[in-house]
Amino acid sequence: MRRRWTLREPEAEAVRTLASELDVSSLTARLLVNRGIRDPEEAHLFLHPRFENLHDPFLMKDMDRAVPLVRKALEEKQRIMVHGDYDVDGITSSLILKRALEMLGGRVDIHIPRRLKDGYGIQTRFVERCHRDGVGLLVTSDCGIRAFEACGRARELGLDVLICDHHLPSAELPPARAILNPHREDCHYPDRNLSAAGVVFKLVQGLFEKARRTRVLPHFLKVVALGTAADMVPLTGENRVLVKLGLEGLAQPHNVGLRALLDGAGVSGQVELDDVAFRIAPRINAVTRMGGGPEVLDLFDTQDRSRAQAIVRDMNTKNRERRREEEAILAEIREWEESRPELFRKTFIVLAGRDWHRGVIGIIASRVARRFFRPTLVFSVGESDCQGSGRSIPGFHLLEALEACGDLLDRFGGHAQAVGCAMEGSDSLEDRLRTLSDRLDSHARSVLSAEELTPLVPLDSYLRPGHLSLSLYREIQHLAPFGVGNPVPVFASRGLDVTGGPWVLKNRHLKVRIGANGTGVDAIWWKNGDAADTISAGSKIDVAYTLNRNEYRGVESLLMTVRDLRTHPISTDS
Repeated sequence: MRRRWTLREPEAEAVRTLASELDVSSLTARLLVNRGIRDPEEAHLFLHPRFENLHDPFLMKDMDRAVPLVRKALEEKQRIMVHGDYDVDGITSSLILKRALEMLGGRVDIHIPRRLKDGYGIQTRFVERCHRDGVGLLVTSDCGIRAFEACGRARELGLDVLICDHHLPSAELPPARAILNPHREDCHYPDRNLSAAGVVFKLVQGLFEKARRTRVLPHFLKVVALGTAADMVPLTGENRVLVKLGLEGLAQPHNVGLRALLDGAGVSGQVELDDVAFRIAPRINAVTRMGGGPEVLDLFDTQDRSRAQAIVRDMNTKNRERRREEEAILAEIREWEESRPELFRKTFIVLAGRDWHRGVIGIIASRVARRFFRPTLVFSVGESDCQGSGRSIPGFHLLEALEACGDLLDRFGGHAQAVGCAMEGSDSLEDRLRTLSDRLDSHARSVLSAEELTPLVPLDSYLRPGHLSLSLYREIQHLAPFGVGNPVPVFASRGLDVTGGPWVLKNRHLKVRIGANGTGVDAIWWKNGDAADTISAGSKIDVAYTLNRNEYRGVESLLMTVRDLRTHPISTDS
């Protein structure tokens, strides 16, 4: 797919001011301005985040109601139930809350719904069960903002409900005793981009401030960082502080289960954001995707190293099973690309398969959206219902698209970039899916231009090959961790000589050795091995790339990770 390269052009005076005020290079200053950071004080806080930079938790709407509500439950020795969600953010936020309330003397249980059996969100029958079991306070983490029926039933039964969520609310709010959600229209908290782990941490911060035990708060950041990084929220503002400090703490975890998880994922030393995204989070998610749940909680509770290692081995097994399920569905989709190409020509792609594994359809939606650069909704169709998961592209609000088609859906919710939904009733599923596909496509065509449907490669700067070095890589790392809102810097260089290769690694990935002016650097283009046919040794190429560090047998070297590559026409000069 052809990509458009666009160079960010920051205001020169803003770059000079930051470089002078902060005593940093013009490149670092340029990267900061490219990310919307122009004020020297803001830039200093960005480069040197500290725990003290966090906002007052009582700036969040309803925090003044939530903290007394929890303190009352603790003082009266009420049984507290935490209802989480089955993804990493939901699990980690539940663990944070349980641990914090236990440290304050609470009697706390966690309920993580089974992804394939219970579905998303609080069910009325669960509220009734809590009431029968003598629960005095029900606290949600990563769910509840649209749980009108369940909260209404809780009110009827006299069960207090505190909602901690970060999903987008509807115009009305459920009848809970307190609702912590920075996306509330009446909430003026300075940072609206918190994950559920972040929202729960603000509650914990408020509780421990009132208890005068703030010294222990930084210890929670390791788990907060896992939930925040895994949920793909913007890594700016408070999220940057939480993740950067939390990742630093993960280098030396004290929790037996967390240590076993890192070892089982092959992560050692300083934990990077990519370690969370590609090694740690998939293993946690694999448990719930493949039908499990409670064992994830057991991992973080156990003090037995052998037990923790056994749980991690099972997580690794489930992760391999998850990959096999994904590949089976992707193979079917690849066949459809040949037999049903009209599905992939739409502006909004909707795919539905009979009995596709419901634990992996979100991953499939993400893969399809990236491949075709189209908002995508993937359904698993059963006998009497179908469950869908969607992923979007930059500039397209997926939840608003579902709201425009809400009459066709029995349940839906999520964010601008990721949603979940469901339909019920075997008689009309096929027709409703067809109608939904047509209406979503019409909606997408009305709001997306042809330009917005062409993937961009935003460039921070063009670099001459002679500037490439490990010291440059280390300079850039001062802006890490990178993610949504703080993208990894992308550079481009023109007219590079191919001095080695091309090689195809594992039949999938392209590797070349490139250089100019005596500089030689390995470059890898993941999942683009087919491009080897267009390149030959001695040819010239333009490359858009990020800079990484490679280590082999104790020797460090620079590595270019290719984002896009363009070949020069072959010269016909004799």
